[in-house]
Amino acid sequence: MEATKKTPDFDKIVKLSLLGMIAICMIALVIAVLSSGKSSGMPAGAPPGMSGSSGAPSGAPSDSANASSAGAQAQGGAASSGMATGSSRASSGGGAAITVEAAALSPATIRTSIRLNGDVSSKSQISIYPDTSGKLVRYEVSVGSQVKKGDVIAYVDPSKPGASYVSSPVRSSIDGTVISLSHDVGETISTSSAVATVGALNALEIVTYVPEKYIAVVHTGLLANVSLAPYPDKTFAATVSQVSPVVDSTSRTIQIKLAVSDGSGELRPGMFAVITLVTKEASGAMVVPSSALKSYNNKDIVYVIDSDGIARRKEVSVGLTNDTSVQLLSGVSFGDRVVVSGSVTDGTTVRIASTGAAE
Repeated sequence: MEATKKTPDFDKIVKLSLLGMIAICMIALVIAVLSSGKSSGMPAGAPPGMSGSSGAPSGAPSDSANASSAGAQAQGGAASSGMATGSSRASSGGGAAITVEAAALSPATIRTSIRLNGDVSSKSQISIYPDTSGKLVRYEVSVGSQVKKGDVIAYVDPSKPGASYVSSPVRSSIDGTVISLSHDVGETISTSSAVATVGALNALEIVTYVPEKYIAVVHTGLLANVSLAPYPDKTFAATVSQVSPVVDSTSRTIQIKLAVSDGSGELRPGMFAVITLVTKEASGAMVVPSSALKSYNNKDIVYVIDSDGIARRKEVSVGLTNDTSVQLLSGVSFGDRVVVSGSVTDGTTVRIASTGAAE
């Protein structure tokens, strides 16, 4: 009897345990499903093909995807627009303007010249010699004295031991000014010793020497400007009056003389002169400062500013040149504004700081 009663109780326990385990599994399954639905934004029990918040099919793009696509398209459009704008600016010379200085082409004169050093000299400067040898007794004149032809300059005593003679006069052979007295009183001189130098100070010239390489361009009639140390702010006009026909074999130079205008009497024989000898000259020419001339692909160019403020490269041919200026023969016209200072290239937008006439 007791054994029969224990069997049903055991069966119930087993069944209840199984039911409990099934219930726990079901609860765990429900919790898992709920957790999955929350993470995907899909309500519990929604069809597997639906998106959680919009109910759109899972194959359709979500709002965040659409937003990303739209942003990418907007950025792409902006980039394309920026590239187009930049390209347009580049083609039209856009960008930050470069400040330059320019010169307007107008008729001007350009000269090429040679710079030389020379000495002021009297045209009729001569040395005065005695007729006899002896002791220089005395001078009758001083440096700067005006003398006439035949005037006595000095006396020479030709006496010798045991023989006394009358002093012999030394006379000037020309009219002029005593430039120098060569000896001291008491010296013994010979007939080959110059007693004095006399010259005409109202007829001066400048003597200089030109390197052999300039023989082809030096001739009488060439103009020159002369500067003297005592008058630094003044120049004297001069003209080549004589060109030596021979070349000095030692110095490889030729001697030239220049007639100089000195109406005020400021020149003195022996003065040091700086001579600018004009070898060639062109008037009414297109002239620009040397800084305006550039080289591009081994060709001479300048940059001309057009009406839109854009620098344009122009190939030119060159004529006369000197230390400061260049003559342009072609490629530009009078009135053009040429860049003389500033780093530019073809198509650069420029702003002109100052404009002056090319000289």
